[in-house]
Amino acid sequence: MTWYVASIVSTIELLEEVQTEFPVFEDFYLFEAMSEPELKEKISKKILLIEAAGNCSLDGKPARQRCTGVRKTRSIYNSIEDDIDQSPPADGAELTHSFFIAKSLDDAVLFSQGKRVTLDCVDDCDE
Repeated sequence: MTWYVASIVSTIELLEEVQTEFPVFEDFYLFEAMSEPELKEKISKKILLIEAAGNCSLDGKPARQRCTGVRKTRSIYNSIEDDIDQSPPADGAELTHSFFIAKSLDDAVLFSQGKRVTLDCVDDCDE
């Protein structure tokens, strides 16, 4: 089996108001798959799970998390020193994340497609 990391991009949409900014999250998930179709199925299930988490809030207003797409997938290999069968990565584990601000939902979608857009990157420690 091959290990992959998938970059899943999501945003928070207000349910009752027009937005002028969209927070954009890029999360990286680890998957083990024998084929591209199996990988795509696993990624689709992860997206459904993220979106099914329920409503949330943005600045105290009702909102929902929406996955805008998969920006990229990459194969992952353990280092040559590691025995792949003895210490495999954990399936579905999040590896890292990034947080950006997009000026529109269209920009959030374009970013998830790997297109060039201008985003504001926000460091987690800048709260």
